[in-house]
Amino acid sequence: MHDIFRTVYEPAGLTATTTERPGGIRVITLVGDIDAATVGTLDEALATGDRIVADLTRVAFLSCAGVRSLLEANDRTGLALVVSGHAVTRSLEATGADLVLNVHPRVGAALAGLTTEPGGTA
Repeated sequence: MHDIFRTVYEPAGLTATTTERPGGIRVITLVGDIDAATVGTLDEALATGDRIVADLTRVAFLSCAGVRSLLEANDRTGLALVVSGHAVTRSLEATGADLVLNVHPRVGAALAGLTTEPGGTA
């Protein structure tokens, strides 16, 4: 099996690497800061796919613009987040987004959550 990688580099401080996983799940690994200057990279990364895992474990800062982008993606697709950093957790909790979004501590747990949901392939 071969994974397909695509990396989008944003000079302002955010990279997004996409890996296609079995069952049509896209894993997007984000590295850097998500703010008003880089939210376009996040929007582009989340724009396609029916089931997406967004790995935010290497994100150092998540602004309200980033939270809004995640909420909008959650409305149109199956989205699971992987979160471990205090800054990202705090942004999600402060906005109440943690109550709406599907948040996991590891990629494996997020993948399992997406494959066991209705419409997923177990």
